Amino acid sequence: MNEWFDALSTLEQTLFAIALFSTLVFAIQVVFSLFGIGEGDETTLGGDGLPFGDIFTIRNGAAFLMGFSWGGLMAYDWGLTHPFLATLVGLVLGCIFVAVNMGLFALVSMVKHEGNVRLQNAVGEPGTVSLAVPASRTGVGKVSISVQGRLLECHAVTEGEAIPRNTSVTVLGLAGSQLVVARMGGDALPASSPNGPQASR
Repeated sequence: MNEWFDALSTLEQTLFAIALFSTLVFAIQVVFSLFGIGEGDETTLGGDGLPFGDIFTIRNGAAFLMGFSWGGLMAYDWGLTHPFLATLVGLVLGCIFVAVNMGLFALVSMVKHEGNVRLQNAVGEPGTVSLAVPASRTGVGKVSISVQGRLLECHAVTEGEAIPRNTSVTVLGLAGSQLVVARMGGDALPASSPNGPQASR
């Protein structure tokens, strides 16, 4: 094994190390997701309030590195030993892995939640902002909230000022499939509407 590894080029050794690490991280996250661990706590790498927050996550990062490293090693196996060609193949395969990963987990999420969790039950419940919610419905953030005994991460908007991460909020109502939230202790639910503001679909 050591002789085989020593016979690899520096780039191949680097790609192999990245492949082992990223595959291990990705496998652990898949197992956690199957058991519902960390379902509502997917850390984003894109920064607060960015429209690409769903793309730049740790899970997608692991998927990209996994595709990039194994793709580069495949390129070497195909005889594409030039670093540029190996890197190019790795980049393409990494992007494909991210796309497949997002599609699969979106499908799994739909199957797990459809018919089981009613967002209407989130109205009036407290939550915590996991991705900053832009002010006055100018963008969409995310809120971690417990609904029907399950911890979920839902898209959210607010009528007022921007709400930063880790802020406690209250769900006022629904806007389609998005939650309408306000800072904890801020706006109260309208007396005339126990379900809070309802946006027309």
